[in-house]
Amino acid sequence: MEFTNTLKELYQEEIIEVRGNSDALAITLKDGVNIKEFTKKLKDKFKNLDETQKLFLKNESEEHVTLVVLE
Repeated sequence: MEFTNTLKELYQEEIIEVRGNSDALAITLKDGVNIKEFTKKLKDKFKNLDETQKLFLKNESEEHVTLVVLE
């Protein structure tokens, strides 16, 4: 839950919703957010985590989902 709240606080301009559990999170991004650039931001910010985080990213207007693994 703490990681979920951190994401919502840090990226409130890009994120609409974060759902999930300790295994994986589904993140819906606002229209116009570039998933590749957002992924790079996340990987730069969350290096060397104690626990691996699986994130499924999707833009609100698209069906495509991108898996991102933070380690």
